[in-house]
Amino acid sequence: MINVKTPELYVSEPGAIHLLGTLMGKAAAKAVVVWSETAKKVTQKDVCKSFENQGITMIQYEFAGYPNIDTASAIAILALNNGVDFIVGIGGGRVLDTSKAGGDIANIPVIAVPTIAATCAAWAALSVMYTKEGNFDHFRANRRSPEIVVADTTILAQAPVRYLKAGIADTLAKWYETSVGYDVKNSSLSYMNSVNGARLAYDFLLEKAEKVIRNFEAGIIDENSVRTIDAIIFLAGNVGSYVGEKAYSGFAHPFYHSSRIIRETRNKLHGEIVAFGLIVQAVLEEKKEKELLEIVEQFSRLEVAFTLEEIGLTEALEDKLNTISERINEIFPELNALSGKKKEAVVEAVYLADEYVKRFREGHKDD
Repeated sequence: MINVKTPELYVSEPGAIHLLGTLMGKAAAKAVVVWSETAKKVTQKDVCKSFENQGITMIQYEFAGYPNIDTASAIAILALNNGVDFIVGIGGGRVLDTSKAGGDIANIPVIAVPTIAATCAAWAALSVMYTKEGNFDHFRANRRSPEIVVADTTILAQAPVRYLKAGIADTLAKWYETSVGYDVKNSSLSYMNSVNGARLAYDFLLEKAEKVIRNFEAGIIDENSVRTIDAIIFLAGNVGSYVGEKAYSGFAHPFYHSSRIIRETRNKLHGEIVAFGLIVQAVLEEKKEKELLEIVEQFSRLEVAFTLEEIGLTEALEDKLNTISERINEIFPELNALSGKKKEAVVEAVYLADEYVKRFREGHKDD
């Protein structure tokens, strides 16, 4: 059995936010809008005008903190008590994951309006839930993806470029992680579909993303800018949309989720820690040094090759890495990337990944 979870409509273009009210349809009368302080400042004028033009009543919920079940439940209760037709999440991954969980609890359709292109959260049915302090808690498998995704590329291009870089790293991860243990002769069609979609995004980003980063820094939106956003949201999101008997089992995302137990990592972006985790994964897979350095070189060109210090892991390092390694083995015991390796091997691989990045920088400091 293949469980398919995808949005019904994906709109990705400059000025897409002006279509929000129209996309909700003539029958829509009320909506809860969940947004962060920053997202509200960026979008409020356009969202309010779009709602007014369609005669839609807006009930606001200002989000702060991390996605957690209490906040999602509060949004669900607000939506149910007001008899709304949609829950509209506007912001980054935290806002969107919380909105999706709230919609799932209330059984009310969700519209995702990402304001940063840092993850595929706008597309995915999954919500990543945290403690109120920011430690990873659990995955919530929502019954469906957002019904509509509205990706306004003008808004996304105006966000700090750090988010775009993190989104590129998160998307590259889909290929590296889906392909662990991939056997084309013995894989289901759903799994092959995910792997090939991940590869499509990977190939496009390696060819175009470096120039797109420069364009974003200059405020330029061209066709490849839009395609990069589509790769981050649509292609990467679609990788996880077809769930059959086998889920991919790479290392980078488990490393991210497990690292959140360390407070100092919590001001780093999802994709930044995932990028480091991908290099660790390559070490665990026992890739040859030449191939490892090629990965570091690729990530360096895209400005997503980080050291341990840069992802917030410094003091009492041995203890922190042991804690992360223990958590990976506890929460993700079946990872193909680990293939029976003990926690000591994970810690050693983390140190080696850090060393490879530093060695590459030392050899290219005059570039």
